[in-house]
Amino acid sequence: MYRIDCCPCCRSIDLASLPAVVAPFLARYAVGAPPSRCALLECRNCDFRFFDSRLAADEIARLYSGYRGEEYFRARHRCEFWYTRKFNAGIGHDPQAIAARRQCVETLIRAHVDPQSVQSVLDYGGDEGQFIPESLGKEKYVFELSDAVPIRGVTKIESEERLRGRRFDLVMLCQVLEHCSDPCETLQAVRKLSGGTPALCYVEIPYERVDLRFAGRSRLYQRYLGALLRLPPALTLVDFYSTLFRVRQNVVPRLGIIKCHEHLNFFNEKSLDALLRRAGFEVLTCTTTDVPTYLASGKILQALARSRADVADQP
Repeated sequence: MYRIDCCPCCRSIDLASLPAVVAPFLARYAVGAPPSRCALLECRNCDFRFFDSRLAADEIARLYSGYRGEEYFRARHRCEFWYTRKFNAGIGHDPQAIAARRQCVETLIRAHVDPQSVQSVLDYGGDEGQFIPESLGKEKYVFELSDAVPIRGVTKIESEERLRGRRFDLVMLCQVLEHCSDPCETLQAVRKLSGGTPALCYVEIPYERVDLRFAGRSRLYQRYLGALLRLPPALTLVDFYSTLFRVRQNVVPRLGIIKCHEHLNFFNEKSLDALLRRAGFEVLTCTTTDVPTYLASGKILQALARSRADVADQP
């Protein structure tokens, strides 16, 4: 892992910081190291929240090459006993959630552009391509590095080399940017798929803004974190306790932990707008929507943007 000290969305260095830990599963499975301390940062300029610890390219490959497969499940279940096989299998494959998210995509696009102008669609990092609405695009593709098998009617592109030089009218990034170590770099790569002409980009991100009012800040709390890292069984129990409160009440409880897991980034409308503009897009809309998810309900951030050919990549 490596550390960053400025906002990936707006490049501000005016940041608030809270102590956190790298999740035992992420540390052992992707990094090959014991869990360690990190920090959750919040940008005072654009409100973006993010962990200062980021995954390097080889660590990303280890984490996502067999994503949610048997080896992944076993490793995660060993660290998080509450992460069940049923839950692992259901994420991204619940028919009700798929239908609702497809409808969200279609509704947003129809409100801003003529769907007949969208002839080719690419779901970038889209698993099986199951979230592409049936009514959008005569040609449907999914760019996916894992061994996921695309659904009927969707063609898989399984390497950067095969993607290079292709052009698409619409690129979808559904539940991708929250995982990215460098979300601006990812969006800049997507912008190049427009072939130098204006094209659409649809971004969907889970809206995760947990209440941090009880999060520990003191030196005593940091000593407490250090003790937990030296006592793995205690860390597991506090992790479970913290997860329960985060999922059920959207709050980090007293003596709970903030955990750097697969989601490295936490957007709101302001920060997502800032990121898209920095990456070279004209933002058409950015909004928050209620949507059912597997075994729960939640909110997603949706944005529709148009690529600009008159901008250079930002560092």
